[in-house]
Amino acid sequence: ILYMWPLIFATALEFVGYVLREYCIQNRHEKTPYILSQVFVIIAPACLAAVLYMLVGRAILYVGPGYAIIRPSWITPTFVTLDIISIATQGIGSGVIFGDTTSLTRLKVGRVILILGLFIQLVAFVVFLLLAIWFDVKTTRSLRDKVLHLRPFMNAFYASGALILLRSIYRAIEFLSLDFSTHPATGYFFNVEWAYYVLDALPIALATLIYNIWYPAKYLPKSKKVAISKDEEYTMTHSVPQEERS
Repeated sequence: ILYMWPLIFATALEFVGYVLREYCIQNRHEKTPYILSQVFVIIAPACLAAVLYMLVGRAILYVGPGYAIIRPSWITPTFVTLDIISIATQGIGSGVIFGDTTSLTRLKVGRVILILGLFIQLVAFVVFLLLAIWFDVKTTRSLRDKVLHLRPFMNAFYASGALILLRSIYRAIEFLSLDFSTHPATGYFFNVEWAYYVLDALPIALATLIYNIWYPAKYLPKSKKVAISKDEEYTMTHSVPQEERS
């Protein structure tokens, strides 16, 4: 499915980020690969979140826009735009923190920018999860057996969403607890390796693996025109205005 491309992009960022991280362990004097490794690993989960926004948007189109709080045509543009803002601010903030600057003021500004990006991602994602839960509960109660085949898809969504949420909370705590009174900056989660792999690498790897097992194409139709109603399967041409399908 074409709308899974952010997953591939996020996986590529994670892969390159960890390759560069290993390279930096062997070449500690090189700063640029270190900065890039940190930036790639930090922004990759935001790209993964974009996959969830697009998938739920497609699920709402499939089941019927009447079961969602907001129009499906608004979901992807709204949350992906917030995601892009989040990615940009996290990239800028991490670039400042892990760059060459030793200025305490600049480091603190970089932390504020980075935390702002994480906060935008976290709040947007929580709001999105609530919208998705509303949609899921409403369709399950109204359509029952007609959406039963989507249960594995929604369970995969919840599992991957929880993993991304866990990682985002960990990263926010990590950077909030940074102490810039020494150079380089110190902090418990910032200095220990186990947290990096258990609370960041592992959740994102599992979130990616989930969609390799429960692939969305098994549950969602290829065409956006196919949908479910209470009575029969119908085409979106007969039930959704043209502007909502664009």
